[in-house]
Amino acid sequence: MLVEATLTDFAAASASREPTPGGGSVAAYVGALGAALGAMAARFTEGRKGFEHHADALASEINRLDALREELLELVDLDAAAYAGVGAAYGLPKSTADEQATRREAIQAALRASMQAPLRTCRVAVEGLTVLDALAGHCNPNLFSDVVVGAHDLGASYRSAWVNVLINLASLEDTELVETVRAEGATLVGLVDAIEARIAEAFLTSLQR
Repeated sequence: MLVEATLTDFAAASASREPTPGGGSVAAYVGALGAALGAMAARFTEGRKGFEHHADALASEINRLDALREELLELVDLDAAAYAGVGAAYGLPKSTADEQATRREAIQAALRASMQAPLRTCRVAVEGLTVLDALAGHCNPNLFSDVVVGAHDLGASYRSAWVNVLINLASLEDTELVETVRAEGATLVGLVDAIEARIAEAFLTSLQR
């Protein structure tokens, strides 16, 4: 499993002449790091004097960010497995008309499946950003920079995963599905941009006090 590799080995595998880990796996891993940073900031704030009235919110945020981190780590390997399915479909024989039809159906099915992992990464990244948005309002000021880095990581995770959604959509023949996913992406990216900018601006403002 990719998630069991060391950081050095994961980076080396990403640089190798192998199709996986590719952009989708890297996008999910970056998002996992963003969620992890948010959880760390929340843990260091939890129990600190002056933040007692945020205890319930912090506990909830830690639980959610831990769960999102685990989900994003799962997506590192799910994305790689899905991409392998696409490669297998393109490798099917195509000598006869029947083989070509079977191959075409297999490719379409594999592309739909392959799109699901990065699309799920996009959704999880947005959810992570919403948690960090709340956390930024009551985080220990000494850890605010970690929340901002986490937000930027999750924003990068979304945008990177969306690229992988788009590359699959480009070859899909199901126009209704394509339009539905594109519409969802248009909504999600608006949330990503707004939340990421809000957290970063709050941090910069805090430095001027």
